[in-house]
Amino acid sequence: MKYKIIHDLPQRMRISLALSKRHCPENSRIEGLFVAVDGVRKVSFNRHTRNLLVSYNGDRAVRVVLLKIIEETLLIFVKKENFEQDTLKQKKKAAMLSGALLLAKPIIPFILKPFLALYGAVPVLRRGFMATLNKRLNVDTLDSAAIGISLLRGDYLAVGLITFFLKVGDYLEERIRQKSRESFSKMFQGQDGWAWIKKNGREMRVDTRDVVAGDLVVVRTGGSIPVDGIVTEGVALVNQSSMTGEPVSVPKMEGLMVYAGTVLEEGLLTIKSIRVGDETRVSKIIKVIEESEGLKADVQNYAEMLANKIVPYSFLLSWLIYLFANNPLKAASVLLVDYSCSIKLSTPLAIMSAMIAASKRGVLVKGGRFIEKLAQADIFVFDKTGTLTEAKPKVFDLIPFNSFNREYLLKNVACVEEHFPHPVATAVVKRAEDEGLVHEENHAEVEYILAHGIASRIDGKRILVGSKHFICEDNKIRVEHEESVIKNFMDSGYSILYVAVEDKLAGIVIIEDRVREDSKIFLSRLKNLGVKRIIMLTGDNDATAHTVAKRLGIEEYCADALPERKTEIIKDLKEQGYVVAMVGDGINDSPAISYADVGISLNHGADIAKEACDILLLDVPLDGLIDAREIAQDAMSRIKKNFRHIIGINSVLIGLGILGAIAPVASVFIHNATTILVSANSLKPYRISSYHQREKIIV
Repeated sequence: MKYKIIHDLPQRMRISLALSKRHCPENSRIEGLFVAVDGVRKVSFNRHTRNLLVSYNGDRAVRVVLLKIIEETLLIFVKKENFEQDTLKQKKKAAMLSGALLLAKPIIPFILKPFLALYGAVPVLRRGFMATLNKRLNVDTLDSAAIGISLLRGDYLAVGLITFFLKVGDYLEERIRQKSRESFSKMFQGQDGWAWIKKNGREMRVDTRDVVAGDLVVVRTGGSIPVDGIVTEGVALVNQSSMTGEPVSVPKMEGLMVYAGTVLEEGLLTIKSIRVGDETRVSKIIKVIEESEGLKADVQNYAEMLANKIVPYSFLLSWLIYLFANNPLKAASVLLVDYSCSIKLSTPLAIMSAMIAASKRGVLVKGGRFIEKLAQADIFVFDKTGTLTEAKPKVFDLIPFNSFNREYLLKNVACVEEHFPHPVATAVVKRAEDEGLVHEENHAEVEYILAHGIASRIDGKRILVGSKHFICEDNKIRVEHEESVIKNFMDSGYSILYVAVEDKLAGIVIIEDRVREDSKIFLSRLKNLGVKRIIMLTGDNDATAHTVAKRLGIEEYCADALPERKTEIIKDLKEQGYVVAMVGDGINDSPAISYADVGISLNHGADIAKEACDILLLDVPLDGLIDAREIAQDAMSRIKKNFRHIIGINSVLIGLGILGAIAPVASVFIHNATTILVSANSLKPYRISSYHQREKIIV
């Protein structure tokens, strides 16, 4: 069945489409099939649940058209979905048939043996022929040439054994590749297809696909949590190993966050759902990892390129051996051993395994190349505000100047700042609320100048709020007598927000931006992982930047850094040959994050920063970056070891083949065994030390 109608109301249908998550197309592709149909009012597709909700005019003819579109178009996606499983089944069937023919060889009449040998070898010979036809020299041409030599020599037993081992190798490689892609999905997903929600004091059992943000979800012992949300009632132990890697369950109680895909081991929780379906953290992790295979690491591209370049030399060596030794068996032994097969399978598996390991520790890596760049990064550049300091700055005080009073200053700054989702703006608005100041919307349109400040008009007077550069240099407002007062606060490490009305400095807002408690330890541990330089960038003045840098033990910093300056610094460092990681969370950090070799943002950051980054820390402290760095370095080390083993073992096999010390059949067997072993090594769990170190620090 391609679909199932869940609800069929007079003007609305909810339809479940028979698609797997892996091959389910983007929402827009499905929705685009129906939006142009006359009579359709609204179409919504949920990729996580594969549910299609269609609102239409209730006309029966429209309903028929909708179902016909599903019948005809969905078949394309279903075929794509089944293709890989069919491929695996075909390879398994081919290996079993080849093995059966091999076992039956002693009782097969001699006259049939060449035909059966040729029949078994046809798939390999066909691949080699197609590669040659397309002017490609690869592993298929090597295998087909070796089998062709054995056929010409009449060695049908060798042909049967070689084709059997090749087909078994093909099947095992395909199985490993598919299992690695699918296993992480199963690790994250719970088993329950339903949930209990509380409405009007009563509990109702509903399909998890029908849970919406704001619902109160009740989860009991043994149940999987279906949403991301905040606990509103109850105490329980939750196993978060699928998300964090922690083997021990953690207590959850009122006010704490829980995530979809985790399991409640003991207790009872009522959870107010915040993110459901495709919006949950686990769904986003899965989507990113599924879509990231195209972003290959440089080491992967290099390995594949090198492996393919070796193929012509294998042919040359085989031809020389045949020319000088006149021994087709030795020539075939060389052709049956290649490097590309193992390299092309083990390297992407190691990269994907690292991405999954990082995501389980709350670090979302958006592509294989960024695992490599994170491992290589020798300079880390940090934005100050919200990254190395707390994400919630506070207003320490307000100082009015030039006959303006404090209440006027706070009320009007809050009035214009409330339109912008910046931590400093939020702090000002909160201070006004705490002091009970009500500000009316009596200002003109507010103009936001990125990383500089805000300009508007209140009661006909122009008001400016922003940095010293914005007030004094851009708008030429003089600050003289107030300089000494401002300097005292800056020397103490406070940030200053300048406020001007018309052509006068109306006052300053003193912002207290506390350094994160874990920042200094984090930076020290980062240096221990091979980072050469750590640089802090900030839009604050030099005095404030110096004070914060001193507290954190940072030797290099740049104050008064506007977005273009931050980008210039990243560019200069890259031109000097450094691999640069940029960590930031604000709108003004986004250009630098995009330009860095690897851009990193925090989950509380601005949407544009989270979109621009290559690595996102999901609700974990900066220590999560240490975990990710260790995993990335381990992955690169693992790839290099695999590469050495592949080159070493296969080179020995070629050498033994040249000397005639090993038969072609044995070469094939050892070669395929090597491929499977290095692939298994790529999938081994990653062991990191930072989690245990963090436990000791907390204790």
